[in-house]
Amino acid sequence: MALREEALYASYRRLERSLYNVLYRQLWQAQDCQDLIHDAFMRVWERRDKVDEATLDALVWTSALNLARNRLRWRALWRYETVDECAEQLPMETKTHDFLAERRLHDALRKLPQRLREVLLMFEYGELKTAQIAQILGIPEGTVSSRRHQALARLKNLLGDLP
Repeated sequence: MALREEALYASYRRLERSLYNVLYRQLWQAQDCQDLIHDAFMRVWERRDKVDEATLDALVWTSALNLARNRLRWRALWRYETVDECAEQLPMETKTHDFLAERRLHDALRKLPQRLREVLLMFEYGELKTAQIAQILGIPEGTVSSRRHQALARLKNLLGDLP
């Protein structure tokens, strides 16, 4: 029943990219994402005696998402200014079209309710299937589909003509 080190490394190789993609679009800071991914795997490893390898990936996802939620709450509590907010102060000529488009996406995603945003990010950037998202979040597959549909509709309204 105890988690093997090889299984943890295999899970890291499988999940790192998709975890990073999802966390980045929640936190918008690369170093924070990398820290949270490592923290999530460390938490799982510390509880290795109680971890079943069959549910390892879901446990890592859940841990990483919970750590991201905590980080976002911490930022709100301390009025933490992110790197992206500092970038707003840059002269306009230093901003590229891609930066502005990403900034609009960031603002639009931030306006979505957390439950919708997480499902959308896990599906679009985490490359997870509906069943996997349902298992990670502990909700029915139909709810995942419904939340994804709602998130996409709201995002389209918020972004307007942005591709």
